[in-house]
Amino acid sequence: MSKTLENLQKEVIFETKKGFPILLSGAIIFLIFTLMPLVFPIEVVQLIWIFGLGAIFPFGILISKMLGVNINATGNPLGTLIGIVAAPQAFYIPVFIIVYMNIPEYLPFTIGLLAGSHFLPYMWIYKSKAYLFVTLGACFSALILGGFFVDHAFTLVPLAISIVYGLGVLFIQRELKVNLV
Repeated sequence: MSKTLENLQKEVIFETKKGFPILLSGAIIFLIFTLMPLVFPIEVVQLIWIFGLGAIFPFGILISKMLGVNINATGNPLGTLIGIVAAPQAFYIPVFIIVYMNIPEYLPFTIGLLAGSHFLPYMWIYKSKAYLFVTLGACFSALILGGFFVDHAFTLVPLAISIVYGLGVLFIQRELKVNLV
């Protein structure tokens, strides 16, 4: 018997818990990024931004294992779609490197805007308004703080994104509780 799209969505929502461990990982990593300018010279901070982003997914996997959440959902075709939606971020890396080489002060703007925008499809996959909030919050934070407050972008943008992602996790938790009732 084939499953309906709605049934597949319900299953992937239940199994992955709407992917909140990855978002939680991002919130923690960006919070750490906020503190980096206090510890390291800006040239090192810029490199940490590029390479540190690679820690979000593995750290999210660790968090999901600790919380007993299966974020892979390999038995569900929507699980494959989730991976396909996440994968294009790898193509952003050359953009980040070029920005780093030419206008490194715009890394928070670029990374925040591109990373934030990739969450939009999860709004539909997970039937989640929280992901719309995350997309808009991260993108507008990066645009405004990274574009207009460039001198403070390496502190303001990651702090704002960390807060947005953290609130997104809370909103997802609320959505999950509503769905269970």
